[in-house]
Amino acid sequence: MLKCAFTGAVGAALVIALTLALGCGTILGPGICRGSSGLFGEKAPATVKSAARHEFYRSQGLPVAYRGKTNPFQPSIPLVLAGADLFDARCAICHGPMGLGNGPASTKLQQRPADLAGSLSDPATRDDFLFWTISTGGAPFGTDMPSFKEPDLSDAQIWQIIGYMRAAFEGHEARATTRGGEQQATRTTQ
Repeated sequence: MLKCAFTGAVGAALVIALTLALGCGTILGPGICRGSSGLFGEKAPATVKSAARHEFYRSQGLPVAYRGKTNPFQPSIPLVLAGADLFDARCAICHGPMGLGNGPASTKLQQRPADLAGSLSDPATRDDFLFWTISTGGAPFGTDMPSFKEPDLSDAQIWQIIGYMRAAFEGHEARATTRGGEQQATRTTQ
């Protein structure tokens, strides 16, 4: 009996070690372990942004209707809680619960959703840019993000989501680091 228990424990330890070395996705499949890397895991940094949106922003700035908008709500627990509920209902399906772009629907999209934590850690990501992005969605830039402006979400609700994202994700970015010659996505807290 003791021999069977020992053999089972060794087998389980071997499976865990192999999963950690090769990456969960290699053993269990990418659908189960999206974003998990190992020797054969994802090689690109986790921080993803819409190149077309950022090129437009860099070359033309924000559309006039969005320029200079700032969140009219002061950061508060009720604001963050309301924003968290809205984010969970509308955004987490694609961006993931931690804003990493790895939500359950992300694998079905043509382009990976933005890593919001990485975006919010960039000081150039202002409130007006976020409001514009959420309001207009990604159709003008070839991404699958829907437009969330009225009547879907009110301006106040969009600001609540932005307030939540700033509280939850700002300063927590996914960075590519080199370990043994392989790029791996790691989470940092500043």
